[in-house]
Amino acid sequence: MVKKVLIAIVLFLIAVVTIIFIYRYQLFQFSAETIIRKALPEYIKIDRIYFDFKESKIVLGGFKITNPPNFSYKDLLEIEEVSCKYKMRGKTFMDGIEIYEGLFKKPVIVIERLRDARLNLVEMQHVMGKGPQAAAKTGQGRGDRPKSANMLGSKKLSDIVKLPNEFSLKEGKIMYVDRLGLAKPHMITIENIDAVLALKLNDSYSSVLEVGSSGQGDLNGDSNEIVRWFITYNPTTPKLTMSNRFEVSNLDIISFEPYYDRHSPLIFVKGKFSGSLIFDFDNGNIGSTNEIHLSDFRFYIKQGYETAQFWGTTVPDLVRYFSSPSGDIVFDFKIKGDMDNPKFYLGPISKQALTSMAIDKISSAIQKASSPEGGGPKSDIEKAKEYIDLFKGLINKK
Repeated sequence: MVKKVLIAIVLFLIAVVTIIFIYRYQLFQFSAETIIRKALPEYIKIDRIYFDFKESKIVLGGFKITNPPNFSYKDLLEIEEVSCKYKMRGKTFMDGIEIYEGLFKKPVIVIERLRDARLNLVEMQHVMGKGPQAAAKTGQGRGDRPKSANMLGSKKLSDIVKLPNEFSLKEGKIMYVDRLGLAKPHMITIENIDAVLALKLNDSYSSVLEVGSSGQGDLNGDSNEIVRWFITYNPTTPKLTMSNRFEVSNLDIISFEPYYDRHSPLIFVKGKFSGSLIFDFDNGNIGSTNEIHLSDFRFYIKQGYETAQFWGTTVPDLVRYFSSPSGDIVFDFKIKGDMDNPKFYLGPISKQALTSMAIDKISSAIQKASSPEGGGPKSDIEKAKEYIDLFKGLINKK
């Protein structure tokens, strides 16, 4: 009797081993997918997870990061396909897996600013579980364990899965939707993006510590309008902390009309601009240095500004002093202070242009004052003093 029982147990074990061997790929797929889905935070959704065992490749289809509440788009980020190579560290998935050659295919990110100035990138940091209260809600606070802890035992997700530091982006798109101070939403897109994404996570892979990107794309899908960038974003600070470096070529200035129109005495019929734009945000404070070259432009002066004075002269006179030998208008400026109340300052090129103008005006006023025809309702000496004060102001401003 005992002999028969032992034979039965051995046959059963042989059958189990045979089944596991025959269906080992399906069992691996199920266990790996279950662990991945249970480890995901609530704001990340994945439509499908597929393992290509012949190519040692993982494919995530329909990867989405949900937008914070009250924004018009459902998803902040959507990626058609995330793929990467992998290699096993042992015989089973629980022994660990290393990911490499990560690729994001056709990612679309929507950056949206509401009428009340809230930005979804800033609001997203609360969803990502920053701060003690949010950590408690997601089970990441002191004394709590992640929701995948029961499955992983004493191991963290980072003990099981080693992620690469960088991912490649192909055929990407960024949409910037702005509603602040505008009668209707204004949208700018950067398309056909080819870039590298750097991602830094915390030790347990439960939250994002830093995101970086370098690459290039086409403004509003036009291959002649090129935007190159280097960006880093820190979502762990109370207010926006982000570094942005842009090199732009032949961008259509009309695309940015809602931003310059309220401040400009000019209405541009057409124009291209190139240059370097730097926007650094440190916990809500902005530091920005920008140099713009405006070319192939045609404009007219707004009604009511024909004789208006700017820096002690007329608009046509300013255009003349800011024009380079090639005929481009060159202007540089800085922005500093709190994001809600930034201050604008002239850059060195603009200061030099206005300094040249002030010197010319001073010389002209002095010459007129010393001539028999000098004087008038406002003496030329007084005008010269005004330009001297302007000159001093330009020298003293940061």
